[in-house]
Amino acid sequence: MTLTSRFCAALALLLLCSTALADRIRCESRDGNYQSCPAYTGDGVRLVNQLSREGCWQNDTWGYDRNRIWVTNGCRAEFEIGRVPGERRGDSKEGEIAAALVIGAIAGAIIASHDRDDRRDDYYYPPSGSYPSSGRRGFRCESRDGRFRYCGVRVSRREHVEVRRQLSDARCHFGRSWGIDRGSGQVWVNHGCRAEFVIY
Repeated sequence: MTLTSRFCAALALLLLCSTALADRIRCESRDGNYQSCPAYTGDGVRLVNQLSREGCWQNDTWGYDRNRIWVTNGCRAEFEIGRVPGERRGDSKEGEIAAALVIGAIAGAIIASHDRDDRRDDYYYPPSGSYPSSGRRGFRCESRDGRFRYCGVRVSRREHVEVRRQLSDARCHFGRSWGIDRGSGQVWVNHGCRAEFVIY
């Protein structure tokens, strides 16, 4: 892809997203597996209709980050993305200035990185046990007999951890049966949570 086409694509995406009203997207975890659904999340995401019997809890069985919504452990739901209906749209000088600044930032980033390989998929999650050697780390951690334990893995403040596949009957709920120690950065499990995790 040429530098010009990259810029045009980024500009088109920005204009589309800046004028769109709230929209809905369905994302479904089939057979309890992790699923990632491409979506524009710059204006926020909220769950509007749960479709599964399994619970959908934000930052536990569903969440979102740059350009995607993810679900796991059987969560199936409809999510609302984009601007909230009734919100004022682009009729202020502040909005025009902000859009111009974003366009400039996108153009600068594309120009600065035009010689990089853009074929990398930042949101691809491979099958269990075949994590890429760079950019992501996969590990398994188990709370045996319901006991608390550290997983022997540390994460930095810039890294993100997710449950990729729950292995236990006991639910793996962030902040309750698994989490990250704020002081040491160690990942821990408790209350019988056994799962495969991914760090990126």
